[in-house]
Amino acid sequence: MKKIQIELVQTDKAMYDPGSVVNLEIKVKNHEEKIMQDLTVQLHPSHLETPLESETTNTFDLEPNEEKVVQMEWQSPEEDFKGYLLDIELVDNQLETIDTKTTAVDVSSTWTKFPRYGYVWDFTEGVNTKEKIDILKNRNINALEYYDWKYKHHQPIPEDREQESWLDWSGRPIFAESIRNYIQDAQEANMVNLPYNMAYAVVDGYEEDGVKQEWALYYADDNDRGTGHFQFSMSATSYLYFFDMSNKEWQDYIFSRTNEVFEMFDFDGWHADTVGEWGEMQTEDGRTLYVKDTYTEFLNRAKAAMPEDKYLVFNPVGAQGIENVNVSDVDVLYTEIWPWDRDLDGELYDDYYSLKKVIDVSREQSGGKSLVIPAYMSYDYGELNSGSAFNTAAVMLTDVTTYAAGGSRMELGDGNNMLSNEYFPAQHLFMDEELQVRIDQLYDFIVIYENLLRDGQENIENVIDIADYNHSANGDPDSIWTYAKEDEDYEIVHMINLLGVSDNDWRANEGKKETPTVIEDYEVKYYFNDEIESVWLASPDRNQNRSIELPVETGTDENGDYVLLEIPSLEYWNMLYMKKK
Repeated sequence: MKKIQIELVQTDKAMYDPGSVVNLEIKVKNHEEKIMQDLTVQLHPSHLETPLESETTNTFDLEPNEEKVVQMEWQSPEEDFKGYLLDIELVDNQLETIDTKTTAVDVSSTWTKFPRYGYVWDFTEGVNTKEKIDILKNRNINALEYYDWKYKHHQPIPEDREQESWLDWSGRPIFAESIRNYIQDAQEANMVNLPYNMAYAVVDGYEEDGVKQEWALYYADDNDRGTGHFQFSMSATSYLYFFDMSNKEWQDYIFSRTNEVFEMFDFDGWHADTVGEWGEMQTEDGRTLYVKDTYTEFLNRAKAAMPEDKYLVFNPVGAQGIENVNVSDVDVLYTEIWPWDRDLDGELYDDYYSLKKVIDVSREQSGGKSLVIPAYMSYDYGELNSGSAFNTAAVMLTDVTTYAAGGSRMELGDGNNMLSNEYFPAQHLFMDEELQVRIDQLYDFIVIYENLLRDGQENIENVIDIADYNHSANGDPDSIWTYAKEDEDYEIVHMINLLGVSDNDWRANEGKKETPTVIEDYEVKYYFNDEIESVWLASPDRNQNRSIELPVETGTDENGDYVLLEIPSLEYWNMLYMKKK
């Protein structure tokens, strides 16, 4: 351990409006038994490879074993939707570097371009909302799903607006004051708050609350999954009953009930859910339909029915009907992925490449939106081994697959927890210390490099050759998965390490996944489209997310013009970005 350390760097918000002030707290500790005089903290901001003007604090002293919090401010640039690296350097009175640490800043006027979605579910009395929000804010989470907070599915808030507590469908106590405290704490951190609710479900007693049976959805006669009213068992005594999302009266009912929520709580929109596609259904009057075919019209009407400043997110479970959501008026794309569901080409969503494919297709169909995927890791292992740790390699490989492709994950919430189950309160598995450190770095990385990951980049088919190692374009086991993208200013190469990994199953359902074999000093030959000015390497696995410039050696052979690069190492994910001349 260093004798004098930067213990912690944190900012006051999850994202910042353009031109606003970023407030930083930098915790420095003196582990020496002597006083350290005239120390200074320097802040060196940069955007990708470009350094910006630095800032310096006044000098300060540290008594033996003293810990001090240094306050700094950074004036963010006026340009919208940009990610920045802030490099914090502690120097002594000889201007020698003692320690360094980095952090990330997202300057964006809205969360919808670069969603980093988390969740909360503990609405018990007296819950420490500030502590939970701070943990998520420090990992740059910029929006929260409020899971199972509601009074009833078809009546999210009580008729008596003065009622301050109720039980959810499973009997958990919900306190309105806790909900309000979460919202207030999250708003102070510039995080968006979205209440979860079903788009088309009710619970027992619905007719007494104005829901008409004639709006109901029934299994079609030849649907082998059930008969009668389409319903779903939540517990031994609790059922959800489903209604026709294309029925205008149902739409008006649920939209009105949703808007009532905004009168009681300062939520920022609606996270609408489904239970997926269950085959052909029919309405009360005998009309047949598939639920997924109702999505576009329902969502467009829902968006129009809400106040203009409210966001809409929707979950087509299993990505069934996602093509209808992608072309709708939702603000952010979201879908639970399950390995037994299939895409429109008939391919299963069961491997790493399938995650990239659904992200690519959704971006194309939606005009550039970044898909959020809550792919629940080690599902069965978690249920059978509650209280165990996540497999770090399994989580990291699914995460880097998603973010390299230009998507995002729903995995972090309730403070320091991570999802392994679609029922969010089922916190079966935990992040060990190694995974927490890696997640901290990864969630800074995706902010720092958001303008290379999901800001208009398109796939290109350029040849990438890695000498001496297996490599593939589709995420094959025991290979380096490589592919290229480009935008107006850069050509970008992603390298995801699957060397030594025996399968490409993202779910790691049994809690097992080999750690990729780390390699060092390997050579990459990349055949470029445009003349290259400079080449930079960035990785969440090394150098505190800082980019390093690589020497550029170009050449030409029978396959075209190439750049030859020496890469220091590959652990999970390397990203090369090449500035065009």
